[in-house]
Amino acid sequence: MEVIENATRLKACLLECADDPTRPGWLRVSVEVRQVGPVADLPSLVDALAGETLAVLVGPVDRDKVAALKPGSDIALQVRLRAPGVLTALPGTLAAD
Repeated sequence: MEVIENATRLKACLLECADDPTRPGWLRVSVEVRQVGPVADLPSLVDALAGETLAVLVGPVDRDKVAALKPGSDIALQVRLRAPGVLTALPGTLAAD
């Protein structure tokens, strides 16, 4: 499989978060998509529509930011498609919106 550098800007509603069982220190966050947009000149490989629910992996760098949010919070973040069905938040891009 060819690796393509990609990024997508999401505005979303935080639904829930939990520790990722396969990646120590990471969180698995469920979000309801509000808006999808491009990031600079990078292709967007995330095909999501408003209202869809996505699971996003959030690394240790942003763990405290997620912990400070409550379900129902509006957030903005940039995500990357790592493998089919595997989205990760780009470190340092997650914020309350």
